[in-house]
Amino acid sequence: MSLPSRPLAEPPAAAPAPGSGRPSGRPTRRGLLTAGAAGAALFGLAACGSGSTSGSGSGSGAKSAKSSGTRTVDTAKGPVKVPASPKRVVAINDFPMSAMFDLGLTPAGVFDAGEEYVPQRDLARWKAIPKVSDGVGGAIQVEKVAELKPDLIIGIDAQTTVPYDQFTALAPTVLLPFSKSKAPWRDMSDQTAAVLGVPDALAGLKKRYADRAAAIRKAHAAVLARTRWDLLQGGFDAGNWWLYGHGSPIGGILADAGAVFATGSARLAVQQSVSYELVTGKLADADAIFYYTTNDGKPANLGPKLFAQKSFQQLAATKADHLYGSIYFLPGGYEDAIAALGDFEKALTAL
Repeated sequence: MSLPSRPLAEPPAAAPAPGSGRPSGRPTRRGLLTAGAAGAALFGLAACGSGSTSGSGSGSGAKSAKSSGTRTVDTAKGPVKVPASPKRVVAINDFPMSAMFDLGLTPAGVFDAGEEYVPQRDLARWKAIPKVSDGVGGAIQVEKVAELKPDLIIGIDAQTTVPYDQFTALAPTVLLPFSKSKAPWRDMSDQTAAVLGVPDALAGLKKRYADRAAAIRKAHAAVLARTRWDLLQGGFDAGNWWLYGHGSPIGGILADAGAVFATGSARLAVQQSVSYELVTGKLADADAIFYYTTNDGKPANLGPKLFAQKSFQQLAATKADHLYGSIYFLPGGYEDAIAALGDFEKALTAL
């Protein structure tokens, strides 16, 4: 969650962006994730000092203070001067939105990719925030963004539906370098925090993530050693599903927890669209399968059609009932990554 995502709901392009559940070119990470209080179209960044100059060191952070009220940050579009303490931030992509929720902040507006992709923990807050897209999964509407009177707009560089200058005419606009990231949930979170002037605010979540991964590796070493995993998403176009590799965002998270991958995911760097005809060839030697769900626990996107295929029903993992789902399969930030580890540990416990 993710342009091509965190779920997105329409047919994907042939080469989806890393960690998305959608085709690149879409303004969303994977689906949706979050929210804030109903009347709260603005939020206060109490931790942002007006003269803050620190950066995250991850490629998009504050470089220097030009005045007591602004900072200059690195972006995919070059240096951009932003408010030192922004009050009305519109997140036009799911990644900065997720980062803001992880930071305890409420955006003034967010992209709408569909509430079924929003984790239950964030659903009530998310519903209360104004949406700036043309319906679910639609294009960003500049007019809706303008109505919210933002003092800062944050998105990612893979967004192409609206010309950049239409955003900059409304407020300073930061596009994060998503296209260069192999772990967008981590990099976009770190860079969003830096842009908002709180580069160290995620330290606690980073430690929780590292500690949880280490604890899983230790507590479930025996199961991890004997189990080979494949990773998949139902996909968006008829007759095809998506296989995820060891180098995908979810692959990296499970690997941190000690996962060993079956042939399909082990041989794949990131992710690819696969036809139903290749289900057996790609998944035959998996002992267990980890897959993407909506927030009601059901296989996301066209997952139900994939699972109903005879070839899928005959897989060893399916017959053994070793199918484990997670809405955090397309993580948008640290909380999602930690929750994905939690779902993975539940699977290991069941095994």
